[in-house]
Amino acid sequence: MKCFFFFLSLIQLGILSSCGTKARETGSDAQGFCIPDSLMKNITLDTVRSEYVVSNLNLSGKISFNEDDVVKVFPQVSGHVADVKVSLGDFVAKGQLLATVRSSDMANYYNDYKSAQSELAVAKKNLEVTADMRKSGVSSEKDYLTAQSEYNKALAQFNKENEVFKIYGGSLADGDSMGSTYKVKAPISGFIVEKNVNTGMELRADDANNLFTISNLKEVWATANVYEADISKIKLGDMAEVSTLSYPDKKFSGKVQRISNVLNPETNVMSVKIRLDNPDYTLKPGMFASVSILFPGTEKKFMLPSRSVLFDDNRNYVVLFKKQCNVTMQPINIFKQVNDKTYIEDDSLHEGDVVISRNNLFVFTALKKM
Repeated sequence: MKCFFFFLSLIQLGILSSCGTKARETGSDAQGFCIPDSLMKNITLDTVRSEYVVSNLNLSGKISFNEDDVVKVFPQVSGHVADVKVSLGDFVAKGQLLATVRSSDMANYYNDYKSAQSELAVAKKNLEVTADMRKSGVSSEKDYLTAQSEYNKALAQFNKENEVFKIYGGSLADGDSMGSTYKVKAPISGFIVEKNVNTGMELRADDANNLFTISNLKEVWATANVYEADISKIKLGDMAEVSTLSYPDKKFSGKVQRISNVLNPETNVMSVKIRLDNPDYTLKPGMFASVSILFPGTEKKFMLPSRSVLFDDNRNYVVLFKKQCNVTMQPINIFKQVNDKTYIEDDSLHEGDVVISRNNLFVFTALKKM
């Protein structure tokens, strides 16, 4: 395959050279070179323009989950953790069992539920007997209405205790005859990004610490620290590019979404957060990240795409394009390169000049051979 592209390049260069020779013979322009039609269809042109030089601030940071898009799971009852079903980083579906807790609180809820159930059964039986007695003329209408009222009260109480029992995850399944098991279930689907519970722990319902944190990780934050001298350079909405040790050749683009208003008193740094889309879960919380925040400077220079710049014989060049039969090599001095933008230091180019930015190497090589 490499040989094929090598020979293809030679053929293209041969076409370019022959085209240049033909142009010289016919005197079509001062340069004596024409880009063949087959290559003309595959080049890309860009225009040199004047703009403020973009500066970048390089920071180090970490990938973290989006704290605005998570669900924290807290214990609703006190008790002893009997079993933890998931680990940090696991994906869980909504309603999936995360942990089981043996709880005296749940036993009390269960007792209230069973008492209400018994009282409902008694009230129902009493209503049925009173109804039969009324039909026989032994009981009055008033007795029947009283029995009906007691039944309605018992039914309401049972429904209340039943809902309370269910809200706290009560279940009589799995041999839990006392109903003392509290089941911690996932309220949403996502990944376990925090886990603060282990088997054997004792829980309190008033504990401020959450058991689990669940995030879908479709969006993450890159959290970086900015020194005091650089705070004025950063604004909300500034573009940023992030790379990680795991994927050093891949750039993740985002915007500054949050800037802290408080400096760390020990390090004199300020925290900034960059929002990043993460549809394929490539970025994972805890990854070290290199963050480059872009912001406009105060100096204007001529700018062209970095891909249009060619390096040869210790110099930088671009291929200037005026028309198909008027292209030239132009040496340039680079002031600064920021990602895909290159700023020119001198007046070797002018605003409005057109350069070839794709497949320019073929044209450049042919021009050198002339």
